[in-house]
Amino acid sequence: MKKLFVLLLAFAMVGAVSAQVTTSIGLYGEVTLVDEAGQGVFAPWGNGYDTWTFKATDKDGKYGFAMTDQNILDGGGLVLRDWTVWGKMFGGKLSVGLLRDATFRLTLPYWAGATIFGGTDRITGQGVLFTTDAKNGLTLGVNLPYSLTAGAAADVLQKADVGVKYDAKGVGTVFALANLDLVTPANVLNAGFKFTGMKALTATVIGQAKFDADTYKVGAGAAFTGVEKLTANVEACFTSTAGVAAYSVWAQGAYAVADAITATVGGSYADTGYDVYAGVEYDLGAGFSVEASAGYNSALYAAATLYYSVAF
Repeated sequence: MKKLFVLLLAFAMVGAVSAQVTTSIGLYGEVTLVDEAGQGVFAPWGNGYDTWTFKATDKDGKYGFAMTDQNILDGGGLVLRDWTVWGKMFGGKLSVGLLRDATFRLTLPYWAGATIFGGTDRITGQGVLFTTDAKNGLTLGVNLPYSLTAGAAADVLQKADVGVKYDAKGVGTVFALANLDLVTPANVLNAGFKFTGMKALTATVIGQAKFDADTYKVGAGAAFTGVEKLTANVEACFTSTAGVAAYSVWAQGAYAVADAITATVGGSYADTGYDVYAGVEYDLGAGFSVEASAGYNSALYAAATLYYSVAF
């Protein structure tokens, strides 16, 4: 670990002259100060949220390197979530490493906790990814997923990821990502459309088919900010796995009572049950907020919660 930090420090010193070197931290979590049972608990959000990222690029932005620790608070030392060496060439960008690329990924606008399907797949794992620069709104990408152990090159070609994104100016963007596997039946198709043709409205429709697992998912969501101080969100999802269906519907409205105070009311309904809730949140500033909330989902619950979020 010490050697790693010495190496990064050396990069930073060189970067002061010939490159751009940045680090960023993201920490998110909550502290339930007291709940309906008179209890409290500290809950960091963990992997995917508590991250440390190091990035370096040359002074012209033509090539670079990035890596992210997946959870800097787990006490296990540096555990890489992803790392990438990249360069701009041939009218696009070539990336090599442990990839976590979201160029061809689409999520619902809010992606509430009640939503059972909120986002399509990324391109992940060891690979060699080439993504074209956008031309007339069209972006293409191909990833060859090479393994850390030797394998047949023909199999790599048959397991390629192929992505397409088309930005229709003034209307929205179409996304598609095929995780091919012509060696086994493990093919996955992701697709979606994000509508941005109205200033106050963002709406998305997403879908995913995992053919070998007989799993199919569809989700739709919208975020509306057309009324002063009022925002509204709605999401609905349906999944089917081996013929077993599941669904969820969620809606929420939030009203800015004052500059730092927001009142929220919402609810969800799914095949597993329902939940209705309301809360008032006060923004303390500096990445902190406190919320008093209550709800009902077969039993009454309530809590006073302190949230923290730091990203720089």
